[in-house]
Amino acid sequence: MGFFGAIKSVVTKYANFSGRATRSEYWWWALFTLLWAWIPLVNLLLLLIFFIPSLAVAVRRLHDTGRSGWWILLGIIPILGALILLIFYCTDSQVGANQYGPNPKGVNLQTDPQPAPQPAPEPAAEPVVEEPAKPKTEAERWGQE
Repeated sequence: MGFFGAIKSVVTKYANFSGRATRSEYWWWALFTLLWAWIPLVNLLLLLIFFIPSLAVAVRRLHDTGRSGWWILLGIIPILGALILLIFYCTDSQVGANQYGPNPKGVNLQTDPQPAPQPAPEPAAEPVVEEPAKPKTEAERWGQE
């Protein structure tokens, strides 16, 4: 998912706390909000506007790793809570569907993926069987017919 696709996804799921969000969706949104945070005049207004979608995408990101959204409360713990959440946000998606929905990447492999099917071997050519030669008669042996 690209930058604009992630922004569109988060904005359309403004207050949707169910489902899953990919790492790219979460981190593109984090970059977007960080870029806007550098504008001093609109900082407080954007904080209010971006708070709910930021919370929603963070909860969906935790769902994608197989954790409850309540884990976000770790952010209350100074430093350690933020580090643990950072690790959770960087963790890859849980393979396949989980209790929060299907994998947003579209990968639904089992933890033990099935090997790719092998093409069927080509049928062996039938061996050419020569008929046994007829025994030559005495006349054929001497070139007489």
